[in-house]
Amino acid sequence: MFKGTSEHLKKLGITGPTLVVDEARARANIARMADKARRSSVAFRPHFKTHQSVRIAGWFADAGVTAITVSSLAMAEKFAEAGWQDITIAFLLNPLEAARIGQLADYLARRGGRLGVTVDSLEAAAFTTGFEADVWVKIDTGYGRTGVRWDDAAALTKIAGDATGLLTHTGHSYHARGGEGLLELWAETVARLQSARENAGRPDLKLSAGDTPCCCTVDDFTGVDEVRPGNFVFGDLMQVQIGSMATTDIAAAVALPVIGVYPDRGQVVVHGGGVHLSKEMLVEGDRTIYGKLGTLNPMGSLGTVVDEGPVVSLSQEHGIIDLQANHGLGIGDLVVVW
Repeated sequence: MFKGTSEHLKKLGITGPTLVVDEARARANIARMADKARRSSVAFRPHFKTHQSVRIAGWFADAGVTAITVSSLAMAEKFAEAGWQDITIAFLLNPLEAARIGQLADYLARRGGRLGVTVDSLEAAAFTTGFEADVWVKIDTGYGRTGVRWDDAAALTKIAGDATGLLTHTGHSYHARGGEGLLELWAETVARLQSARENAGRPDLKLSAGDTPCCCTVDDFTGVDEVRPGNFVFGDLMQVQIGSMATTDIAAAVALPVIGVYPDRGQVVVHGGGVHLSKEMLVEGDRTIYGKLGTLNPMGSLGTVVDEGPVVSLSQEHGIIDLQANHGLGIGDLVVVW
């Protein structure tokens, strides 16, 4: 099983930690979300922070996407240079970057485009008066990270005076498990956004929401003006555990070289640690894992996840994988971790 995957990766010239993307699956994920937004008569503004790739951005364009979300000014500049003209930075405005933000806003405006920025205070909003941009007020609908509380009418009235809309991220959806809970959380998010708009006294404000678990689970986005999911393009085992995606939707994995084999403890070590896989973890029963081995199909597309090959420990560059003694892997082989 693993030997075939290793030989195929070697033929591709892979020698170190390398992202492997299944284009067909990614395009299917994009098409599915775009179609859902279209049927709901809601704008689709996908978050590009997951892939950060100009090439993959083209797959979104092929699906009719014209407006995007990013998480930094540098990312906005990168995609503006690549030709994208309608860009929202869904990260609180950094006043120290106000001059560059203004330059990007002017650059897009000259080309018929538009920049969106995000604030949650009057102090930050004051820095937007020197350039033309859509100003989105970040709303805390329950996540508790940033944003004006959805029920703080006094603050909303002050901050939303000249705003374009209200924007939220339902990050606490990553703690949900099962479709019913996600549907309830989405309904709560929409209701709280609508209440925030009422509290601001601005019925014309647009409403923007987005997180992969909810957006993958909900069939009808009615109630908001745009959705901004990001991780859905690749998916991962966390989405599978949450119940928002299937393993057959996962469109990205990481190819890693085997650098150590230890039969006495039933483990192999790969060149692939927290800098390659991240230290996001899943709890399965009594074990914590950081990914699982998977396979490749003969044509190079992603195959299936192997439950018997969990990544059980990560340091910066090393990953330790539990395996049965008959795995057949040797030093210098390549494996794929999902």
